[in-house]
Amino acid sequence: MREYRNVIVGSGYSGLNAYYEIIDKKDTLLIDSTGNFIYHSKQRDVAIRIPEAARERVDKIDIDNHCIYTENNEYCAENIVIATGCRRQEQIEFMKNRDIYRNSYLGSANEYDDYILLQFILKLNKNGINAGYSGNFMAGLGENVAATVRDFLIASKIPISKDPDFVFPACKPELFENFIKVDKNFMAKDGVYAIGDIIDSNIKSGELSMRQGAFVGKHLNGENNNFKPVFITVLDNFEGRGIRIKSRYPWGIQEASAHTGYLYSLMPELLIEYYRLRKGKMGFISML
Repeated sequence: MREYRNVIVGSGYSGLNAYYEIIDKKDTLLIDSTGNFIYHSKQRDVAIRIPEAARERVDKIDIDNHCIYTENNEYCAENIVIATGCRRQEQIEFMKNRDIYRNSYLGSANEYDDYILLQFILKLNKNGINAGYSGNFMAGLGENVAATVRDFLIASKIPISKDPDFVFPACKPELFENFIKVDKNFMAKDGVYAIGDIIDSNIKSGELSMRQGAFVGKHLNGENNNFKPVFITVLDNFEGRGIRIKSRYPWGIQEASAHTGYLYSLMPELLIEYYRLRKGKMGFISML
């Protein structure tokens, strides 16, 4: 058994940013089965090698005893950070079946996954597969967001229907039977944190996960700030027009904006280069 002050399980959006913020790197272990950070963009995925990660498959996490069991080792720590994400294999399989969606309407099992579904629909139409949308236009982010998204889809010539022919599935918890409930500091219990897509929340967003990871990393350094949640995403119609959405409505705060324009269509590729150069660290973008 090896003991550390902090062990982070998962080097995705949340786990990696938690690791970057922790000052005491010598007594912190980052575990991931591949040692890669995968940045998912609108057009392509980019794998960034993380040399700091222990490349081991995690088989079990003992929350009560703060221990992690991998294929080769047992690690225990004063603090463990669970950033295992959610299992998206069903969503991946859904997006592989591209041709069956021709002249069909697609909806989401989880309305907050519409940002993924809408980008998929926009890409299908770019590739000549006439697929439509069925949903509430992301109304959970505010009525002004919903109105802008609806206008954006109409301008992008995306068909709209009330009834879906196919439903984009919700992701499932990874390594656990259920998603993990946390408090305002993302603690499941003393010394046990959960961040990113593994937490009990309908909102599964890479950008939000990064913010959660950075917050927990700073919390482990002794900082006691309040977490400020925000949902941000960018959609691109691949015709020189994009939409940027920013909202705090899901957390009971009536602040939201949605803007369209040419510059927003360029943002996905700019973000790829930003995160590639910074090896997945969010940095100053969290201030935007």
